[in-house]
Amino acid sequence: MTDKTAMLPGSFLLFLEQEEKRTQQRESSGVPALKILINAAHSGGGQARHVRRFLLGLYNASHWPFELDRLRTLDADLQQAALEVLALDWNGREVHTYVSGGDELFHSWWVLESRT
Repeated sequence: MTDKTAMLPGSFLLFLEQEEKRTQQRESSGVPALKILINAAHSGGGQARHVRRFLLGLYNASHWPFELDRLRTLDADLQQAALEVLALDWNGREVHTYVSGGDELFHSWWVLESRT
């Protein structure tokens, strides 16, 4: 504990600890889920476009609004992965930064989806 945190009320310290734990939990389940979605986005299957649109919606919501009914087109495992990635987005860090080369990857989807 640092000198600054020692001066904080115990309930606030408990809150900070709980929030840090939630952040870590979201990351520990969200990053593997993100990798599942990335693989699905590259699969070329019927769900790939919906997954790309979901991820692009997290990347830049104003340019890529995501219609929630697209989630209905995904199988249950991909739906769950999408929800975990959405929770990961709550951590305040851009989702594409969790993977190496994420910005380039998401930009490539931007270009691909702009053509359709």
